Amino acid sequence: MPSFGNVIRWGTESARVGRWRADGSVAFFVPIPDGTPASAEFARRCLSVLAEQGFERVITSAVSSREQAGLLQAGFEVHEHLHLLVLHRGVALSPLPAVPRRRRAGPRRRNGLLKVDGAAFAPFWRLDRAGLREAVRATRQHRLRVVLGDHRAVVGYAICGTSGGRGFVQRLAVAPRAQGRGIGKALLLDGLHWLRASGAQEIAVNTQVGNDPALALYRGAGFRDDPDGLAVLSARLNVRDASEVS
Repeated sequence: MPSFGNVIRWGTESARVGRWRADGSVAFFVPIPDGTPASAEFARRCLSVLAEQGFERVITSAVSSREQAGLLQAGFEVHEHLHLLVLHRGVALSPLPAVPRRRRAGPRRRNGLLKVDGAAFAPFWRLDRAGLREAVRATRQHRLRVVLGDHRAVVGYAICGTSGGRGFVQRLAVAPRAQGRGIGKALLLDGLHWLRASGAQEIAVNTQVGNDPALALYRGAGFRDDPDGLAVLSARLNVRDASEVS
């Protein structure tokens, strides 16, 4: 099966693959949405390719219950369940607050942005520079905004994107020392207004089970829980995986 750069293709199916953050032993697997969930056969072939490349483990992006079926058949297991929340078109948005001011996140602010991410998330889920690039490239259009604090240091940021008429709050983080000041709400509303203006019919966001502050923020903005939820899947790789598919 040919591999084109960071994309694996087989027939009409494809997935983006790469290294998971800074851990060279773990691969990241992102199904490319085309309306058809990955089949078990395609998933097995991807596991084979990743094993041949020397990875010991693979972890997926957040996938829906519909997308999980073929992956589970191929040997993936649930790594973590996530809340999926959806904001429907008919829900009115709160007005954009004047403060704190949201700014573009140019290259000079990327280091500060990653520091905030590292402080806001558990080690396994923190973004590195490559993970940040993957996040902003995951959708056809994206909006990346930051809020600055003392000495013009980044204290919060948000990435939102839209593809195929659907919007996504892809990442939202506020430095622990700056929480409770309305920064997260301002960044969220900034992204939601932009997504609506970009034509998103519905907007989705996910967060980890037990992240009560994030859930309160999203529900307060009008998001409602999707009962199906999402999950991150993972699989162990070994030499046998590489030889199972010729």
